[in-house]
Amino acid sequence: MASEFAPRVRHAIYKTFAEGGLPRAAAIAHQLRLSPDEVHQAMHELHDAHAIVLDPQSREPWMAPPFSSVPTPFTVEGGGRSWFANCAWDAFGIPTLVGVDAIITTTCQDCAGRIVYRVEQGSLVEDRGVVHFAVPAAKWWDDIGFT
Repeated sequence: MASEFAPRVRHAIYKTFAEGGLPRAAAIAHQLRLSPDEVHQAMHELHDAHAIVLDPQSREPWMAPPFSSVPTPFTVEGGGRSWFANCAWDAFGIPTLVGVDAIITTTCQDCAGRIVYRVEQGSLVEDRGVVHFAVPAAKWWDDIGFT
């Protein structure tokens, strides 16, 4: 059974990411006036439901799709903030989720060339290019860290 705190903890995680921060259990517990145990329980429930991904070692939020708490090859910059996305797919979701015009950058895995996309007023400015997904979507959660 999901705890009553899970929706509040999930919202706090996403709010922290959206504001350009890194969500940490202690800070969320303080912010929500919950005990660390309540926050950790809620985080584990969210992880088990595939709503977030916890770092295997620290048990802190690693991913809250589309956001990543660790550097990735997919950078999104906009509104004076920057974020790391988990993948190309997620990178396009961040500007819409946060509501900013943004520049998305990554590197071509074939030629090592820089790839840049712009999102303005909720739309992709140029729509040329190809995104390759090495893992079929139905298999993403088999190993979400690799995916």
